[in-house]
Amino acid sequence: MKLSLSITLLAFSLTAWCASPIILNGTAATVGNRLVTIQDARFYRALQRFREGESDVFRAEEGEELRRTVQKLVLDEMVFAEMKSFQFEAGNRAEAEKNLRAERSKGKSREGVWKEFLLRFGKTEAVAVDRLHKTLQVDKFLQKKVETLTPIVTEAEAERYFQQNQSRFYGNTFDHLKPSIILRLKKERMQKGLEEWVKFLEDKYGVNNLLEG
Repeated sequence: MKLSLSITLLAFSLTAWCASPIILNGTAATVGNRLVTIQDARFYRALQRFREGESDVFRAEEGEELRRTVQKLVLDEMVFAEMKSFQFEAGNRAEAEKNLRAERSKGKSREGVWKEFLLRFGKTEAVAVDRLHKTLQVDKFLQKKVETLTPIVTEAEAERYFQQNQSRFYGNTFDHLKPSIILRLKKERMQKGLEEWVKFLEDKYGVNNLLEG
């Protein structure tokens, strides 16, 4: 069973964040010796917006939005380091190039946005492709990780859960609810496994998120 990769973005919900003043630039986080700056996060997010066809590519994030982007970028850095330790390869740069080329080919306006994007962030096209390629590799690795963490839930476990929570099921039978109970237990256990894995990576790679509230 494949579950949505949105679960792997659990870094968004691992920490409670509070409001902050507008930040122009500076170090947002560290992953070992690697610095993650506010500008890195905005470049990362603008690239994602362009790739996904959004119109407002350059909208500057602040507060909660910025923290979420930094969290995702930190997750990418940790997972990429872990991939390298396992010598895991997930495709080549051609996929990233194809993604961006497809969006740029949608008209002169998108090509113009692309050129402005590179100019605003002072990046070359090669750097942008490398950044997207890294993200695509991380997403594939995360999908593999999700698959390894998807547990087996037995009928006996599902029935025990049903018996312990009968008051919540309003007279429904176990046979009727069994598929949804098994799915619920799988999601709960996988979520816990992912949270534990992310905490392991944070400790292993010495993560320090400076935007934490």
